[in-house]
Amino acid sequence: MWNPIAYALGFIDCDHISARCMLTIFQFFAAKTEASILRMLEGSPQEYLHQPIVNYLTDRGTKIHTRRQVREIKFTESDSQSEVTGILVAQGEQEELITADAYVFACDVPGIQRVLPPSWRKWSEFDNIYKLEAVPVATVQLRFDGWVTELQDEAQRRQLTHAAGLDNLLYTADADFSCFADLALTSPADYYRPGQGSILQLVLTPGDPFIKESNEKIAQHVLRQVQELFPSARDLNMTWYSVVKLAQSLYREAPGMDPFRPAQTTPIPNFFLAGSYTQQDYIDSMEGATLSGRQAAKAILQFLNT
Repeated sequence: MWNPIAYALGFIDCDHISARCMLTIFQFFAAKTEASILRMLEGSPQEYLHQPIVNYLTDRGTKIHTRRQVREIKFTESDSQSEVTGILVAQGEQEELITADAYVFACDVPGIQRVLPPSWRKWSEFDNIYKLEAVPVATVQLRFDGWVTELQDEAQRRQLTHAAGLDNLLYTADADFSCFADLALTSPADYYRPGQGSILQLVLTPGDPFIKESNEKIAQHVLRQVQELFPSARDLNMTWYSVVKLAQSLYREAPGMDPFRPAQTTPIPNFFLAGSYTQQDYIDSMEGATLSGRQAAKAILQFLNT
């Protein structure tokens, strides 16, 4: 039971994950009666998670620019106090200096390590960030011409007029993927296709052995393990697959790493951090990222009101 949970939470096993991560989860589940309710998005994260947030912000005057690259953080430095004066942003060959009252960088671990000025490592709050490592992970999607998790009724498994099977997030200790789901059942708005069957999404953890493998080899490897878990799937055909590899994803929640996570405030008064790797009461996750953003917003308001 424990390894699948640890793999799903931090992409590493019980022998290598921090007790802080596991204790946080179980304390949360024990204290919140609604925390054990499983929720899945109706469809793709872009439409059902990100776009409502974008709409909320733009309705209130926020401008969102994508496909921009932060080239450099401009700042003044003195014995008394340092201050960010702007960020140099590039779109292709064009560069633009953005200035603001306060700056918040919401990044993952590799992103913040790339963008921080090297001279800032004189502060332990920034230098500790470089002690954090990220975990590789691979996500696989397999489409079938039937319903993989329909275990009882062969006719239901082979028909393609409606979805059938286990409508839930599933965990296993007997495969290289710790958690998986049939998206055609759990998120049907975007993933159910009339005339097609299951689309399993499976997360390979730990991802280290798979990063250098070809996508086809990974897909065939996962298919064999799916057929071991669901022997009924041997009568179905895989019609399509997709493999997405991230060499650096969540920060590695190994024992002793928690003290290196930075707060949202920094030694530079008008420069703030957000992201699930920063200090917050949850784990490195979407929920943790949301908490870090709320804490960063509170810190920025305090700074602007002083």
